[in-house]
Amino acid sequence: MSNVSMRSIEFEVDFSGETLALVGTVFEPESPQQGLPPVVFNSGFTGGVAMYGQLFGRALAARGYRVMTYDVAGFFSNKAVRNTAQVDGKTVTNVSLEDQRDEVLGAIRWTRNAFGQTPVVASWAMGSVASLAAIAELARDPAEQVKLWVPMNYTSMRGLQALRADAQAADAGIRALDPDAPIPPFDTGTEATRLGYYPLDAATQQYVDRQLGAYTEAGGADRWPGCAWVTARSYTSGLVFDPEQVIAGMTGFPPALIIHGAQNTLHDPGESQRLHQRYPGDAGDGVLMIADMQHGQQNEPHHPVFKALIGCIDEAVRRRL
Repeated sequence: MSNVSMRSIEFEVDFSGETLALVGTVFEPESPQQGLPPVVFNSGFTGGVAMYGQLFGRALAARGYRVMTYDVAGFFSNKAVRNTAQVDGKTVTNVSLEDQRDEVLGAIRWTRNAFGQTPVVASWAMGSVASLAAIAELARDPAEQVKLWVPMNYTSMRGLQALRADAQAADAGIRALDPDAPIPPFDTGTEATRLGYYPLDAATQQYVDRQLGAYTEAGGADRWPGCAWVTARSYTSGLVFDPEQVIAGMTGFPPALIIHGAQNTLHDPGESQRLHQRYPGDAGDGVLMIADMQHGQQNEPHHPVFKALIGCIDEAVRRRL
């Protein structure tokens, strides 16, 4: 295992004509393995280097890769860049999958320029939705396309909402609010949270605060989830952000390794199976279902499931060298 270092970088993102700089982090081994492509890792909602990015970054760098990752705008190290506002004395974060798509494109450009190679893109959960949109954008010019796309625990926003106790009532309640109105970041099934943005099932609730809180605190960032309120617009805009609907019949897509935890109760494995059926590129014979993998409960450096996950990604990249 190589010694791994980390360094901060800045990369530019074109947010629909407004160019802003975001902070990112690069994890790299003491002696990067020649011929291996760099990796961009992105995660959705509050995700980034403050959470799973540090785990995937270190684990892949230990195998010889240079890994670039970042916190999405509005959270943690990029909290002040974009997507936060004061509403009735509350700091409210707007979760924008359109912005997260643009961030993936900016991260790919920075990585290609910095390392002279087109990267692999590995994406976690909602980050896979944003990166699918970015890859669809790059498909218009296949010369700019990434080498391999690795979505893990993919889910559409509409599929996620089925976890709610009363999805129709929650939908009507959120839509009745002003788009900038603050709502809780999570619907955890209580009266106070029933209009929350991201529904959490009971199994996932048991681990997120303990595990993700420890990750963010260890990184010197705000405690998970990095926000107290999100906009009602986050919910309504997320439902219409659906890159699956535009990829049919397209060309220029990279090979993909679609991975899902067979025991994931938050993001149904059927979500990744549907993506595999619709993906307009080589995605192999099927979804790689990891038998004992849940949503993120096993994402710890020495856990055998996490180590197996990293091994699968490493093997898939090396097969395509």
